[in-house]
Amino acid sequence: MKTGKLPVEKNIIIAAVIYFLASAVLLYKFGIQLGGEAEKYIDNAHRILNGDELRNGFFGFFYVLYSLLVGFFVKFSISLTAVAVVQVVLSFFAALLFYKLLLATLENKTIAFVFFIAYLLCYPVQRWNFYLYSESLHNSLLLTGLYFFHRWLTQAKFIRLVPLAILLLLILFSRPTGLIFIMTVFVTGMIWLHHNKKRTAFYMVAGMGILSMIAVLNSPLTAFVNPDSLKRMEIICQVPEVNGTTPYKEFNRQGLSKAFAVIKDEIGIGNFLKNGFIKLGYFFGMYRSYYSRQNNLLLLCYTLLYPFALIGIFSKQSRLFFYIKWFAITYLSFTATTIFFTCDDWANRFISPVFPFILLLAAAGFTKTTALFKKKAHTV
Repeated sequence: MKTGKLPVEKNIIIAAVIYFLASAVLLYKFGIQLGGEAEKYIDNAHRILNGDELRNGFFGFFYVLYSLLVGFFVKFSISLTAVAVVQVVLSFFAALLFYKLLLATLENKTIAFVFFIAYLLCYPVQRWNFYLYSESLHNSLLLTGLYFFHRWLTQAKFIRLVPLAILLLLILFSRPTGLIFIMTVFVTGMIWLHHNKKRTAFYMVAGMGILSMIAVLNSPLTAFVNPDSLKRMEIICQVPEVNGTTPYKEFNRQGLSKAFAVIKDEIGIGNFLKNGFIKLGYFFGMYRSYYSRQNNLLLLCYTLLYPFALIGIFSKQSRLFFYIKWFAITYLSFTATTIFFTCDDWANRFISPVFPFILLLAAAGFTKTTALFKKKAHTV
């Protein structure tokens, strides 16, 4: 009788069975959560079906993909729990692409599988499968987009630009933070073009990137940097840290110049920087005073990945992982800057699209660490 480890492919099938069974039990017991922001997507779904203007006008377009998904089930009178089923399936598909990406770039089947399981167990990501919120769909699209972007970088075939361009549009219209992903694609693409000495294409992409940045900074999207929120020194959105009469407004209609004037003249650069770093602490620490002790302990367990992520950043990996590493670093940097100028969410929603990139870096750091231990073991 043969013994030994099961092939990874069989392990993935086992993981899939357990994952889908556990998800089915959770859905049967709790259903999909329809409170809070879910009302916005249901409302927009009805508006689309009735031919009415989207809620929040211009900003509604950056959630339109999810509103269309919800609208499909509303149109055919299907229980909205089916949305959670779609989210669970897409999340598993994203995990498979995550596994394939690690396998291709780190070339270590065991570590790729370990972090594939880590993604499936990643509470900051997976919990949103059971909410009628756009985070789950957005997170799955991010990993799918990253996988196809990596394939284009390694194979550089023009035909692969078509599915990649479609994915970028889907990402853009699934959440406003899709812009961060697209900006990261520009930066990583520039690095790739520079390394491959494609100077003409490099300057073209750089020019397009600069023009796009100028367009974004002069668009209504800057409304997310809210001077009223800055005045209130908000760390958690809609929760003021200082007393004042400034009311909360969801969007800033006064432009970035007003926000910078508030920072300079009313808050002070020092206070702004101090408050910003506190926000980042909340964001990456994930701890919340109003969470249960068990929930906070679970979240703190995920911060154990951060040292490995730092090792992944500062250690040398294969050339195949180089661009993925810089993609992750750029995406994390853009997101951290955004949080610095806005606020963090009370339910840790904003960390969910970031965590797959932390996992990628942690996988590289874990690979490097295990390799060092093996090398020391052989020399003893």
